[in-house]
Amino acid sequence: MSRKKPVYTFILVLGLCLPVMGIHAASGPTIKKCKDATGQWHYGDSAAQECAKSKITVMSDEGTTKKVIAAPPTAEELKEREARKETEEAEQQRAADQSKKDALLLSTYGVEDDIIYIRDRKIAQIETSIKASEETLKNLRAALARMEAQAVDESKSDKTADQSTLKNIEQTRKQIARHESVVAEKRKEQEALRKQYADEMERYRVIKKNQAAKAPTAAVKK
Repeated sequence: MSRKKPVYTFILVLGLCLPVMGIHAASGPTIKKCKDATGQWHYGDSAAQECAKSKITVMSDEGTTKKVIAAPPTAEELKEREARKETEEAEQQRAADQSKKDALLLSTYGVEDDIIYIRDRKIAQIETSIKASEETLKNLRAALARMEAQAVDESKSDKTADQSTLKNIEQTRKQIARHESVVAEKRKEQEALRKQYADEMERYRVIKKNQAAKAPTAAVKK
């Protein structure tokens, strides 16, 4: 019995030491490996300064990889990342703006006929203004024709037209030009309204279609 006791003691001591040895092995020294910009490899207990912009591999002293430290992003990658961020933010803002417009569209019009009614009313109001300008143009053109005829008669009798007649002709022509410009702008305004309400009608139908498509799903969940 006395001879076997040292064996038991050795086994006990060895058993107590093994976990400690295992812990030491797990957390033992590491080696860092990296490749610089020229393609040369560097090894050491710390990452080489030459590898500041490279990927770094951390290995155990047995040579197994413990972790990999990614290389910092390059200037080009940072630029691309910033561009993607700006694009995403712009898209999010566009979606938010569209959501607000859709909400306003639904709160303004109860049915499609409301869009048609408001469009036609606004176009009719502009048409009334155009008709008034065209009536004024009719009178101005008639007056201009009379003055031009008068100027011809004056030039035949006096060899030169009266200066006041020529001045009135010039002023009338300017008035005609202004009214013609107003009519042209009003016509453009009408076309813009037609396009605006055509776009609103199209969007309104899309919103209503999407709502109709979601309605059965919502009913099933209830």
